[in-house]
Amino acid sequence: MHPIAFVIGSLTIRWYGIMIAVSIAISITVIYIESRHQGLNTDDVLDMAIVAVIGGILGARIGWIMTSPTVLWYLVHPLRILAIWEGGLSYFGGILGGVVAANWLIRRRRMRFWQMADIVAPLLALSFGIGKIGCWLNGCCNGTATTSWLGVIFTNPLSQSDLLNQRIWPAQLFNSASGFLVFAVLFWVVRKRKRYDGQVFIWYLYLYGATSFVVEFFRYIPVHVLRLTPNQWTDITIIVLGIIVSPILRRRPPVCPVSPQRSETLPETTQDSEESDG
Repeated sequence: MHPIAFVIGSLTIRWYGIMIAVSIAISITVIYIESRHQGLNTDDVLDMAIVAVIGGILGARIGWIMTSPTVLWYLVHPLRILAIWEGGLSYFGGILGGVVAANWLIRRRRMRFWQMADIVAPLLALSFGIGKIGCWLNGCCNGTATTSWLGVIFTNPLSQSDLLNQRIWPAQLFNSASGFLVFAVLFWVVRKRKRYDGQVFIWYLYLYGATSFVVEFFRYIPVHVLRLTPNQWTDITIIVLGIIVSPILRRRPPVCPVSPQRSETLPETTQDSEESDG
């Protein structure tokens, strides 16, 4: 694998950055279509998506650097913090950053947080699946050594693989496949059987946590705590968080979806009532 897609003069375009851009473009497009389908204000939803992307990228980069063994090097070379196209993004940090940023705009626009979370949840899984293809091309997030016929060998010295010239598990592809699988289940199964706001997001926590926990056994992670990687402890945490939050959300009023046709007539009705009151 070659991490560099092409070079234009002094500008180097990397596959990792391309896949991140593709995942963002696809996610925003689907969010727009879904918000129209639900009769929501598409301007508010798109603004939320853009803010969430910015916060997610910042959170992902900061999260990765803060947990990286080269954190001191980045403090000496602060401009390299912006080089996200070279790899080095924390998925969980991206979720936290995106949620914080999106929640700020949701409160300002008086939107429903859990309704927005349900729209975004499948796209988080889809973005994960696409982004991990970027990791595969970049060589980062590689697997452990193996003798299996499924093993791959990274030989390119530009690759960011920690284990060059030896057979390793294609952990990036395992992660990518898990992301697409979680997206399919959330978008075509859970979303259509939704009973309360937040249900799709809760199931995202369950499915992502479970699949990520399994794939971590194939990843090359030198640091372990009680025989589990830090990411696996994070996976356990978000699953437990979902178990705690789920009964709280169930006690809320049931979902009453507004059809697009009805939502389009609401502004006219409101205007007529205001004129009659005047």
